[in-house]
Amino acid sequence: MHTTTVTCPSCFQEFDVPAPSFSEIPCDVDYDREVCCRPLRILFEEDDGEIIGNAYGLGDSGPFG
Repeated sequence: MHTTTVTCPSCFQEFDVPAPSFSEIPCDVDYDREVCCRPLRILFEEDDGEIIGNAYGLGDSGPFG
């Protein structure tokens, strides 16, 4: 299983999440943070042959406005 590191927008701690396959990106998924118990969203994209994840809070505008 491939993972990618993201930074929590609430507590700013880095953590690893399972990454989707290349055939499923770009995608935007809901995620419940286990440590600070905050819901967030993660946008997975491809960058130079790697899957990267960018987390943002539910109240934030996110990558799609």
